[in-house]
Formats: sequence, C-alpha cells, structure tokens
Amino acid sequence: MYWRTRLLESEAHPLPPLYPGLLPIIGHTYILLGDTSKLWLTLKKICDYSLQHEGVISAKLGFQIYYFISDPEDALVAANTCLNKHFLYSFANYWLGEGLVTGFGDHWHRHRQMLKSCFSLPVINRYIEVFNSQSRILLSSFERSTGKGNLYPTEHINTYTLESSYATTFGKTANDETTLQQYMKATDEMVSLMMKRFQKFWLHGDFIYTLLGYKKQESELVKFRDGITDEIIQTKSSFFNESKLNTKSTYVSYQPFLHLILEQHTKNAFTDQEITEELHTAMVAAYETTSISLQTILLMIGSFPKVQERMYEEILQVLGTDRDIDKEDLRKLIYTEAVIKESMRVVPTSPAIARSVDKDVKLKNYTMRTGSQCIILLHGLHRHSSWGPDADQFKPERWLDPATLPAYVATDATFSFGKRSCIGKTYAMTSLKIAVAHIVRKFIITADYTKVQYQYEITLHPVSGHDISLERRN
Repeated sequence: MYWRTRLLESEAHPLPPLYPGLLPIIGHTYILLGDTSKLWLTLKKICDYSLQHEGVISAKLGFQIYYFISDPEDALVAANTCLNKHFLYSFANYWLGEGLVTGFGDHWHRHRQMLKSCFSLPVINRYIEVFNSQSRILLSSFERSTGKGNLYPTEHINTYTLESSYATTFGKTANDETTLQQYMKATDEMVSLMMKRFQKFWLHGDFIYTLLGYKKQESELVKFRDGITDEIIQTKSSFFNESKLNTKSTYVSYQPFLHLILEQHTKNAFTDQEITEELHTAMVAAYETTSISLQTILLMIGSFPKVQERMYEEILQVLGTDRDIDKEDLRKLIYTEAVIKESMRVVPTSPAIARSVDKDVKLKNYTMRTGSQCIILLHGLHRHSSWGPDADQFKPERWLDPATLPAYVATDATFSFGKRSCIGKTYAMTSLKIAVAHIVRKFIITADYTKVQYQYEITLHPVSGHDISLERRN
C-alpha cells in the first residue's frame, strides 16, 4: 500500500521489516490494548517475528517508529549507545524521581559512578548474614505448608525478599510485617498505574490522567510509602557527625545502603531528595527482581528432577547438612549458579528494555533514526541461534563451559546488559544463590513451569499455574 511504502522509504534510512498488521494513522498502537497477560503474549509474538527476520524489525506506535531488536550484536550496540530510557519510565518519576532506573543523561551517569562502590563484592558479602537469616525464616514458612498439597510460593517468597531488601537498604528489620507488606502493595499498585498509562495512549497527557482520578490515586500511594520511610531516613541521618556513624545497639553491624549513601551525602555528592529517590529505587529493584527470579528458579528446579538432584549433591558437598553459607561457599556452588542463570535465560525477569534513540545509530544492516524508540528484546535475545539448536530448552550445563556461550553473555544479559546493566546484579545473585541452596538442601520441589501464565508489567509476574509442592528430605 502507498502509505506503508512511504513509511518504509520516506526517510534517509529505510526501516527494517514491519511487524504485520500496520493500520493507517494508528499504525500498530492497537496491539498494546488489553490486559497485561495479553501484552506478554504480544511481546512473545514480536520476539518470534524479530528472530525470523534477522533480529531487527520495526513498528509504528502512535506517531513514533519503534525498532525491536533480538540480534545480539545489534542489541549490544543499541544498549551502549541509547542510554536514555523510553518515555514510559517518566511515568514513574513522581514516585521514583530520577534514581538509577529512571534517571538519564549526566544526572544518571554521575549517580552511577558514585554508587558503584555501594554494590561492590565486599559490600554485598556483608549482607550474607541477612540472606542466611531470612532464608531460614523462609524455610520455616515453607515447613508449615508441607504436606498440605500444592502451594503458591509468592507470599512466602515476597516476605523473604521484602525483609531482606528492607534490612540491606535501611539497616534494620521491619517492626511491623503488615506495614512492610502494605509498602510493597503500594509499590505494585504504582507499577500497575504506570503500565495502564503506557498502554492507554489517551492517559499519556496529564489532563486526562488527572481528570480520571489516577493522579490522586498515585499521590495517595506515594504519601503512604513516604510516611513509612521518611522517619527512618531522618533517624539514621541524625547519627551522622562529620562523616562518622555513631553505632547504636538497636541497629545491625553491617553497613546497609542507607549508611553508604549518607556517607556520600556528607561529601555533598547527593541532595536530600536524591537520597530518598535512590533509596526507594534500591528497595523496589531489590524486592521486585529477586522475588520474581526466585519463584522462576524454584519452578524450573521443580520441573527437572535430575537437575535438582545434581544441585542437591553439590550443595551437600559444599555446605554439609545444615550450616549457613559463607562467601567462600558461594564460589563453589558452580552448578547451582548455572541453574540460576539458565532459569533467568529461559524466563527472563525483565524480557525487554525500552530506550530512546537520540541520534542516528548504525546497526549491521540498518540505521535507527533520530527521535525513534528501540526495544531490546531480551526474551528473543536468549533464544537467538547463537545459543545453538537447543536455545528453547532448559539446559544448565551450557553455563559450565564459558567458551560455548554467545559472546554477549560476558555482559551479564540475565541482568540486562550494556552500560546501563543492573548495578545490583551481584546483590541479586548472592541473595538468590543463598536462598536456593537452603531450600534445595531441605526440600524436594515438584512443579511444572510449562503451565505458568504470566503478565507483563515491566517485569514478568506469574498469575496462574505457578504452584509447587514441597517434600521434606530425609
């Protein structure tokens, strides 16, 4: 058709193949409509179509051109060149501000450089006591559910990740579990509002968003959340005097993220507002990704008994029957780490990365146009032919020989990749490895990951079929 041909050729840089179903004026905007379960199915179809067309396709959403990329080489170019997040993330500015997830430009780069040390291995190793303690609490929670048929692990795992995130972020355990649950419920509702606003283009503008009452709902959620954390931040800040924290017996001995960022504050590196924004970002990111990843890992372990047995043998050999895990043990849990990485490859917690294209970007066969948007399809990337003919299969052994892995894996694509890769990937892997080792050592897990249904709200959330059963080991 004429209008389709003009779209492809009217600019200096021709577009890659268009996703099917382009309509006049609205383009592909209609594919965003529906609930977030349908949105996930749509994203998978786009991944498949991209893989069938050399890893790069295009679509028109509203007045903007979108590039969908699943080719590893092109994806890495896009990830390292397009550093500004998609406008979708601006919908989170009211409740996350300009922290590491939502920030852009020089502001993001400055924060990234200053916060690197807060997520270094020596710092993360000091959190091992928290992860061990919370893992044992999780085991007790699971223990009460054994012998009662299938269980949905979400509530149990959310409590583990909530308590762990709260302790490592603020340096104290939660006094009221109900309040903590409400904190994350408010966060989940804010994420849902953000996705609703993105999917429904008529909500993009502030006027209609406010008129329909969503702005008021968002404000109330932020007010509730801030009421929980502001007092903690103020109390902790009062203990600082000339860059030295006055240790109190009511707080833990390790340095949580709040202490580390307050030390930066004494050097005038952060404003009070920036501290609050980075704390909320750290809390939400640690909770959200770890919780969903741990559920996925347990589902995969329970679906493959031979894999689970091999993990169990490694864990017993390294840890024995009951002792806690230390930093030396983590290095030795090689197969356990392979299972974690393979689980996150097959079912990535964040299946796509959205970026803005602020200058022409040359890919292998195409040039992305200035002012367009690009979506890096991690779900498609993990099924690219560079993984071999068994790319769609769960095979932890592939991680045991780095020489056989695709080149891009060196950038830790399980935790995003490129210059804006997840700064907390060491935190996440340490937490996951400790929790998984404790669970597999105590329970036999049974599950079927093929029955799980997901919804896509920036991250993948299981909504049905994610039940597991637990049996105590002798």
